[in-house]
Order: sequence, then C-alpha cells, then structure tokens
Amino acid sequence: MKKSILLSSMVLAGLGSGAVQAESMQIAMLQEAIFSGKTFLDARLRAEYVDFETTPETDAETLRTALGYRTGDYKGLKYFIEFENVSSLGNGDYNSGATGLGNNKAQFGQIPDPSLTQLNQSYLEGYGFKAGRQKLIYDNARFVGDVGWRQNDQVFDAVSYSNKTLVKDLTLGAAYLYRVHNIFGATRAVEAPMLNVKYAAFPQAKVAAFYYAVEEKSTPTASWEHVGLRVDGVVGNFLYEVALADQQDYKNSLTADAGYSDIQLGYKFGPVTVKAQMETLEKGFKTPLATLHAFNGWADRFLNTPANGLVDTNLKASAKLGDYTLQLAVHDFESEAVNETFGQEVNFSVARPLTSKVNALFKVASFNADGSVVGFMNDTTKVWLQFAYKM
Repeated sequence: MKKSILLSSMVLAGLGSGAVQAESMQIAMLQEAIFSGKTFLDARLRAEYVDFETTPETDAETLRTALGYRTGDYKGLKYFIEFENVSSLGNGDYNSGATGLGNNKAQFGQIPDPSLTQLNQSYLEGYGFKAGRQKLIYDNARFVGDVGWRQNDQVFDAVSYSNKTLVKDLTLGAAYLYRVHNIFGATRAVEAPMLNVKYAAFPQAKVAAFYYAVEEKSTPTASWEHVGLRVDGVVGNFLYEVALADQQDYKNSLTADAGYSDIQLGYKFGPVTVKAQMETLEKGFKTPLATLHAFNGWADRFLNTPANGLVDTNLKASAKLGDYTLQLAVHDFESEAVNETFGQEVNFSVARPLTSKVNALFKVASFNADGSVVGFMNDTTKVWLQFAYKM
C-alpha cells in the first residue's frame, strides 16, 4: 500500500512538473516574440506653399513622425502597433482641415495636414488575416488607399485577409471595414465588405477584379458599391492599362448609377517612360476612399467629381537618370456630361536619395483655369520641398 501511494505521488509530481515546464516554455516563447520584434521609424519634414487666387498665399511647415513596433512570431501570430504625430513648425497660417475640423483658419488656402498625435495602426496578424486598425491599399489605390501623400494617413478599423498561395499567381484580398479614420482626424462608421482578386500569370496581361461596397452609417443615402475590372501589362517596350467600373446605389441609398473608365498606353525609351491617359468619371461617380492626390493633378482641384463629371486627358513622362527620379505630367480637364472645359495643369517632381535612409523631393503643380465653370475659375499653384527619413 505504501509503495502504491509513493508511486502515485511520483506520477502526480511528474505531471505537475511537466505542466509547469510547458507553461514556462509558453511564457518563454511569448517573451521571445515580444522582445525579438522590429522597430520602425519614419520622419517626414515638409514645406508646402499654396497660391489660390481667392485666398492669401499660404505656406505650412510640418513634421510627421511615425513610430511602430512589430513583434516576432508567436504560434503564427504577430502584433503591430504604430503611433503618429504631425506637428506644425511654422506660423500656422493655413487651413488644415474641412469645415469644423483642423485649425479653423478657413480664410487661408487649404493644406490638409492637421496637427495631431494618435494611434495610427494597431492590429493582430497571422495566417493571412489582420484584425484591427490598419492601412488598406488595393491595386493602384484609385478606389481604396491610405492617402499616403498627406502627413496623416487614412486608416481603417477592419478585418482583412490576403492569400497568395491558394492558387499559383492568384492573389485573393478581402476585407470588412467598420470604421474610417480620414486625413483630417475625423472618424466615421461604415459597414463595408470588399473583395479584390488578382491573377498575374503573364506579364502581358495581369487581371484584377474587384467589388467594394460601403454603407455610410451616419448618412445612409450616401452609400454606394463599385464593381470593376482592371487589366495591365507589358508587351516588349509597350505598356498598357485598362480599368472599367460601375457604380450602383447600395442599401437603398440615393447614389447615382455611374461609370468609370481609365485607358493608358505607354512606351519605354530606355530610362524614360511616356504614357498617354484618358480617365473618365461619369456624372455622380465618387471614390472617397481613394488616394486622391495621385489622380487628376497634384493641385487637388478634383478631389470630388464635378457636377457634370470629369474627363482627364493627360500625357506623362517619368525617368530614372542616375540618382534622380523625374516626373512630368500635362493634364487637360473637361466635363463628361456637357461641353465645358475646366482648365489645364502641369505637374513636375524630382526626387533623389541623400543617404541610404534619407530622400529629398521637390514637387510643383500649376493649374490654369479656363475661367468659365463655377468652382473652377481660379488658378492654383502648389510647391513642396520634402525630406523623408525611414529606419
């Protein structure tokens, strides 16, 4: 009997010791994941000048600092957190936001970079999923993007999924958004299912099909859905891109049915690439979640589609000459639904790395109004000088 009790005690002690060891191992693995992570630091110093005919000449000197940390792997999971600060370094005589937002200086030209400190991203990721506050960029960001040009990112509270291994050369992206944090520091609730599927087996034709639906919870009548297709490729030195999309109302909203098309043809002359483009947004077509600055001119005169739609016909050239990256674009803007001309715009930029971690950028946009369309009767000039550091 005494031997049986002794044996039982030894077994229980062994099991207890094993449980403690297993728990200790899990704690050690978790600690290793936390302390073996990577820190990220981005800093962007920018001077921006705006000359809009109906407001005083305006300039802003701002500094964006983003500090992030991603843990190591723990059972296939990682956690990422990023804080962001945007500070005004100059006199602050600029309009940093829309009505009711920003610094309440509407008498000046708008430079939408409000001063703020906030949690920019915070998400758990693993097995293709991300859950939490995050950036989302689909394709060329024409419909969904992070507005990366502005000092404050556009981010989303969402659950997203990406898979590149399910089928060879196929990328599946899906997301459900429930909150949008825009560049002005404002937040709005949405219910937005999204799907993007890309197939890239051949360089001559890469195909993406997408569905984006957004129910605006605060203004349900503004809800919409987009269904579209995008094809791009390279044939020798020729480049092309074609995108088509259809807009319908969503959840019984009042959004207009409208169409979108983008046709681009280009050719590579050694280090220089030239592209001709015609982008058409029919009357009522909208893309409020896009990275809008990248489209329809850097002067940002067409962040909202004009009442009679927009046709942007442009010629662009880009070149990599030594350490310098140059871009030049000439735009002509017209209405889509009626015969009216908004004006022309010229964009130019030159960028150069100063060190392995510091890049410099000079950029200018000049919009020349045609003077006949209400809301587009004033010339606009914008100039930027920027230094960016990334660790």
